[in-house]
Amino acid sequence: MENTIKDLEKSQKEISVTVSNDEMQKYIEKATGEIAKSIELDGFRKGKVPKDVVRQKIDAEKIYEEATQIAIEETYLEILKANPKIVPLGQPRAEIIKMAVGNDFEYKMTVSVMPEVKLGDYKKIAEKKEVKKVDEKRIEDELKALQKRKSSFITKDEVAAMGDRVEIDFEVRVGGVKIEGGESKNHPLVVGENKFIPGFEDQLIGMKKDETKEFELKFPDNYKEDLAGKMATFKVKLDLVQKVEMPKIDDDFAKSFGEIKSLAELKENMKKGMEAEEEHRAEHEMEHRIIDAVVKDMKVEIPQILIDSEVNNMIAEFKGNISQSGMDFDEYLKSANATLESLHEEWKPLAEKKVKENLAIREIAILEDIKAEEEEITKQVDETLKHYPNAEEIRKKIDMHRFRDYIAGDILRGKVMDFMKKIGEKK
Repeated sequence: MENTIKDLEKSQKEISVTVSNDEMQKYIEKATGEIAKSIELDGFRKGKVPKDVVRQKIDAEKIYEEATQIAIEETYLEILKANPKIVPLGQPRAEIIKMAVGNDFEYKMTVSVMPEVKLGDYKKIAEKKEVKKVDEKRIEDELKALQKRKSSFITKDEVAAMGDRVEIDFEVRVGGVKIEGGESKNHPLVVGENKFIPGFEDQLIGMKKDETKEFELKFPDNYKEDLAGKMATFKVKLDLVQKVEMPKIDDDFAKSFGEIKSLAELKENMKKGMEAEEEHRAEHEMEHRIIDAVVKDMKVEIPQILIDSEVNNMIAEFKGNISQSGMDFDEYLKSANATLESLHEEWKPLAEKKVKENLAIREIAILEDIKAEEEEITKQVDETLKHYPNAEEIRKKIDMHRFRDYIAGDILRGKVMDFMKKIGEKK
């Protein structure tokens, strides 16, 4: 067998193969044996037809055609084995160049391959963790948020005032046409929280229950493009007015959160929790800066198959999340005025970014001989599945090979990130 390998654009390889007529004889012999196993002839049990009888009963062209398929499969695998740096992605596309009994057999294979990645000097990247201090103001702000969540609402017959919780029906029109999403019934809001455009909530002050009011306001210049700077007509009906009563922030307030005995203890617990969150956030952001810096200096030609595969993974994960929320995916697409195809196109840029990051991680792992060991993968798989009461059932239902690959990738990413962080610590 002779072969030549040619580089094509978009990280593809063209493999041209010639199998001599002499070499083809072994494949013809194999093909004859395979046909003998499957045909049924009078006087012979299925699978027990002698090869010489097969040659008599089956056209030589048909045997040769079967032989070429076997030759393609086996020679392709031989070529990959001899060229370990070629990592195929997906199924190759075969094209027969010359196929005639008694002659050399020639074919051409086009296959997308794992792209060659050229990294910049990634060992110069030295990012530091930027942890923001949890000061008293942040704790006080969080306490106020807790206080707000513990609020109670008391319906009143008085007019709406600043700080009241109200429920309204509203309709918004621009140029006499109702805007998209410009209508709501029993919409809740607290007057003064400025959840609507400037001036809207001021118009509610002084309104009584069941009162209807119409007024005009201009959308801010930095609002979404189709409405920015435009005058709109708002029609509002006040359905409910409630006074907001918030508990006093003291020891009794703190005790309402379970085992906490005092306000001081609550604040201390909050500080520890916020510091842990801040540490996690800073760690996460540092990792993003590291991988962004690596990708920025990376040169790679990404095959479309990798991007498409990543988009499909993202959509599959999104489908699962939608399903878990109790919503039908097709219904979601309909409500979002989207299609599977539009989602695919919309997510391509993010998918390409993820693919680049994964390729960068993989390349650093190769260069630094960083591996996810089988014992580590098994341990993490078991650790993940033990959180499910029906772990054994899940093992049977899911593609465990794919799941292990996912876990292996996660472990590898963690190890590469640890390696990159250590570089930063030394500088």
